[in-house]
Amino acid sequence: MPVVTLADFAPLGAKAVLAVMLLVAGGAKLAGLAGFAASVRLFTPRRVAASASAEPLLRWLALAVALAELALGAVSLTSPALGWLNPLILAVGCAFVAVSGAGYAFHRDRSCQCFGALSQRRFDRAGLARAVLVAALAGVAMAAVPPSSIRLSLADRGLLLAASCLLTFVAFTAARALAAIRASDHGASDHGASDHGASDHGAALPGMVS
Repeated sequence: MPVVTLADFAPLGAKAVLAVMLLVAGGAKLAGLAGFAASVRLFTPRRVAASASAEPLLRWLALAVALAELALGAVSLTSPALGWLNPLILAVGCAFVAVSGAGYAFHRDRSCQCFGALSQRRFDRAGLARAVLVAALAGVAMAAVPPSSIRLSLADRGLLLAASCLLTFVAFTAARALAAIRASDHGASDHGASDHGASDHGAALPGMVS
């Protein structure tokens, strides 16, 4: 079993938080690819976004981002000793900051779909601050940790991989359920509004006849 000292808690904790975040974000995006593809469209050139082939291309890009997050999260959780992984996740964190900054500058208050239907976050100051926090955590995870603290057995890796799959499944299922509930509520509110309009119209008829 790995021996974890007090000094190792910060980088290892940061790595674990980032891995879980990536798994949840990737699973939620998979549950709502169409919504995330709409967010990806915001950052594509207008000529490309308006082309006939834009829809399948955006879907593939959205799928690629979701799968990349899942892969990074799973590998980071099951293989924390991989040295090349920390700079890669730091680069991803910096990319989050860049996207959040561009979204805040050019698409303020539009939905970012960062966590699919699990969150209704938008491109705003709070979203930019969260992206900076993610990048800061990735920076903390860059700190050197003794090999004895991150040495995992094959059984440990198997359990962590199973946990990664379970977490992804839970995020996917929860995002699907929330999306269905919101769609149902939206449909019910639209139906109620149409019924209210019909009743107003009906109430106006007697006055018109009299």
